[in-house]
Amino acid sequence: MINKLVVAYKNFRTEMDYRKKVRTTIKELSALSNYELNDIGISRGEIYDIAITSYNKPERLVVEDVEITVNENLRGAV
Repeated sequence: MINKLVVAYKNFRTEMDYRKKVRTTIKELSALSNYELNDIGISRGEIYDIAITSYNKPERLVVEDVEITVNENLRGAV
């Protein structure tokens, strides 16, 4: 159970870090003038696509189901 929570938290953090990088890129490119964007070969309509494709989308971690074995000698003792 704890492993699932840890993995879910790690997935959440990596997704938030990815989204923050994309937002920052969009914000910085949007702050440029049309002349500056044209100088580097980017149109205003391409900003979102460039921001999304410039970072690799993080892979989600998966918790493998672990089979729990029960010690028959301790059944009912706990």
